[in-house]
Amino acid sequence: MTLVRMNRPVSQMNRYRNFSELMNEIFTEERTTNQHFAIPPANIKESKFDFTIELAAPGFEKSDFKIDIDKKLLTVSLDKTVDENEEEKFNLKEFNFNSFNRSFRISDKIDTEKINAVYKNGLLQITLPKREEAIEKPAREIKIS
Repeated sequence: MTLVRMNRPVSQMNRYRNFSELMNEIFTEERTTNQHFAIPPANIKESKFDFTIELAAPGFEKSDFKIDIDKKLLTVSLDKTVDENEEEKFNLKEFNFNSFNRSFRISDKIDTEKINAVYKNGLLQITLPKREEAIEKPAREIKIS
Protein backbone atom coordinates (compact mmCIF):
# COMPACT_ATOMS: atom_id res chain seq x y z
CA MET A 1 0.00 0.00 0.00
CA THR A 2 1.30 3.45 -0.92
CA LEU A 3 0.76 6.58 1.10
CA VAL A 4 -0.07 9.62 -1.00
CA ARG A 5 1.39 12.77 0.45
CA MET A 6 0.07 16.26 -0.01
CA ASN A 7 2.74 18.87 -0.66
CA ARG A 8 0.91 21.90 0.68
CA PRO A 9 2.78 24.49 2.74
CA VAL A 10 1.62 24.75 6.35
CA SER A 11 0.86 28.44 5.81
CA GLN A 12 -1.85 27.53 3.27
CA MET A 13 -3.43 24.74 5.28
CA ASN A 14 -4.99 26.97 7.93
CA ARG A 15 -5.65 30.15 5.97
CA TYR A 16 -9.46 29.81 6.00
CA ARG A 17 -11.19 30.72 9.22
CA ASN A 18 -14.50 29.18 8.18
CA PHE A 19 -16.28 27.32 5.41
CA SER A 20 -17.74 30.53 3.98
CA GLU A 21 -14.27 31.96 3.28
CA LEU A 22 -13.25 28.75 1.53
CA MET A 23 -16.37 28.79 -0.68
CA ASN A 24 -15.89 32.47 -1.54
CA GLU A 25 -12.41 31.74 -2.85
CA ILE A 26 -13.49 28.69 -4.81
CA PHE A 27 -16.22 30.62 -6.64
CA THR A 28 -14.34 33.77 -7.54
CA GLU A 29 -14.52 34.93 -11.14
CA GLU A 30 -10.95 33.81 -11.85
CA ARG A 31 -11.74 30.22 -10.97
CA THR A 32 -15.07 29.93 -12.78
CA THR A 33 -13.58 31.17 -16.04
CA ASN A 34 -10.74 28.70 -15.72
CA GLN A 35 -10.25 26.52 -18.82
CA HIS A 36 -10.91 23.43 -16.68
CA PHE A 37 -14.56 24.40 -16.39
CA ALA A 38 -14.89 25.06 -20.14
CA ILE A 39 -14.40 21.48 -21.34
CA PRO A 40 -17.66 19.52 -21.32
CA PRO A 41 -17.63 16.04 -19.80
CA ALA A 42 -17.91 13.11 -22.21
CA ASN A 43 -19.18 9.54 -22.18
CA ILE A 44 -18.11 6.97 -24.75
CA LYS A 45 -20.33 3.92 -25.21
CA GLU A 46 -19.80 0.87 -27.39
CA SER A 47 -22.50 -1.36 -28.81
CA LYS A 48 -22.28 -4.25 -31.24
CA PHE A 49 -22.63 -1.96 -34.26
CA ASP A 50 -21.21 1.42 -33.22
CA PHE A 51 -19.58 3.74 -30.72
CA THR A 52 -21.38 6.79 -29.30
CA ILE A 53 -19.66 9.86 -27.89
CA GLU A 54 -21.88 11.99 -25.67
CA LEU A 55 -20.87 15.51 -24.67
CA ALA A 56 -22.87 17.36 -22.00
CA ALA A 57 -22.99 20.93 -23.31
CA PRO A 58 -26.27 22.63 -22.35
CA GLY A 59 -27.21 26.14 -23.36
CA PHE A 60 -26.10 26.09 -27.00
CA GLU A 61 -27.61 25.64 -30.45
CA LYS A 62 -26.61 22.86 -32.83
CA SER A 63 -25.23 25.52 -35.19
CA ASP A 64 -22.71 26.55 -32.49
CA PHE A 65 -20.81 23.24 -32.78
CA LYS A 66 -18.24 22.29 -35.37
CA ILE A 67 -17.23 18.64 -35.81
CA ASP A 68 -14.22 17.78 -37.98
CA ILE A 69 -12.46 14.56 -38.80
CA ASP A 70 -8.88 14.59 -40.02
CA LYS A 71 -7.21 11.22 -40.52
CA LYS A 72 -8.00 9.42 -37.26
CA LEU A 73 -8.76 12.47 -35.11
CA LEU A 74 -12.34 13.59 -34.44
CA THR A 75 -12.48 17.16 -33.12
CA VAL A 76 -15.51 18.84 -31.58
CA SER A 77 -15.22 22.58 -31.11
CA LEU A 78 -17.42 25.45 -30.10
CA ASP A 79 -16.53 29.11 -30.45
CA LYS A 80 -19.11 31.18 -28.65
CA THR A 81 -18.84 34.41 -26.79
CA VAL A 82 -21.64 35.81 -24.69
CA ASP A 83 -22.15 39.56 -24.75
CA GLU A 84 -21.99 40.73 -21.18
CA ASN A 85 -24.28 43.53 -20.13
CA GLU A 86 -22.22 46.12 -18.27
CA GLU A 87 -25.27 47.20 -16.29
CA GLU A 88 -25.65 43.74 -14.74
CA LYS A 89 -23.56 42.77 -11.75
CA PHE A 90 -23.32 39.14 -10.68
CA ASN A 91 -23.47 38.37 -6.98
CA LEU A 92 -22.63 34.75 -7.78
CA LYS A 93 -21.47 33.34 -11.11
CA GLU A 94 -20.96 29.57 -11.07
CA PHE A 95 -21.14 28.90 -14.82
CA ASN A 96 -20.14 30.60 -18.00
CA PHE A 97 -20.49 29.83 -21.70
CA ASN A 98 -16.97 29.28 -22.93
CA SER A 99 -15.46 28.11 -26.17
CA PHE A 100 -13.88 24.68 -26.16
CA ASN A 101 -12.02 22.25 -28.38
CA ARG A 102 -12.08 18.51 -27.63
CA SER A 103 -10.45 15.76 -29.71
CA PHE A 104 -10.92 12.00 -29.79
CA ARG A 105 -8.62 9.52 -31.53
CA ILE A 106 -10.69 6.99 -33.43
CA SER A 107 -9.72 3.48 -34.47
CA ASP A 108 -9.60 1.80 -37.86
CA LYS A 109 -12.81 -0.03 -36.89
CA ILE A 110 -14.84 3.14 -37.58
CA ASP A 111 -16.55 3.86 -40.90
CA THR A 112 -15.72 7.58 -41.05
CA GLU A 113 -18.09 8.19 -43.99
CA LYS A 114 -21.14 7.30 -41.88
CA ILE A 115 -20.46 9.36 -38.73
CA ASN A 116 -23.43 11.49 -37.69
CA ALA A 117 -24.31 13.81 -34.81
CA VAL A 118 -27.45 14.97 -33.00
CA TYR A 119 -27.77 17.79 -30.45
CA LYS A 120 -30.84 17.53 -28.24
CA ASN A 121 -31.65 18.69 -24.70
CA GLY A 122 -28.08 19.87 -24.04
CA LEU A 123 -26.48 16.59 -25.09
CA LEU A 124 -24.37 16.26 -28.24
CA GLN A 125 -24.38 12.63 -29.42
CA ILE A 126 -21.92 11.58 -32.11
CA THR A 127 -22.50 8.10 -33.54
CA LEU A 128 -19.49 6.35 -35.03
CA PRO A 129 -20.61 3.19 -36.89
CA LYS A 130 -18.24 0.25 -37.04
CA ARG A 131 -17.05 -1.07 -40.38
CA GLU A 132 -18.77 -4.29 -41.46
CA GLU A 133 -15.60 -6.33 -40.98
CA ALA A 134 -15.16 -4.95 -37.43
CA ILE A 135 -18.55 -6.16 -36.21
CA GLU A 136 -18.19 -9.37 -34.24
CA LYS A 137 -19.96 -12.28 -35.83
CA PRO A 138 -21.79 -14.83 -33.67
CA ALA A 139 -20.24 -18.24 -33.23
CA ARG A 140 -21.39 -20.78 -35.78
CA GLU A 141 -20.83 -24.44 -36.44
CA ILE A 142 -19.06 -25.51 -39.61
CA LYS A 143 -20.38 -28.74 -41.13
CA ILE A 144 -17.84 -31.22 -42.40
CA SER A 145 -18.61 -32.40 -45.93
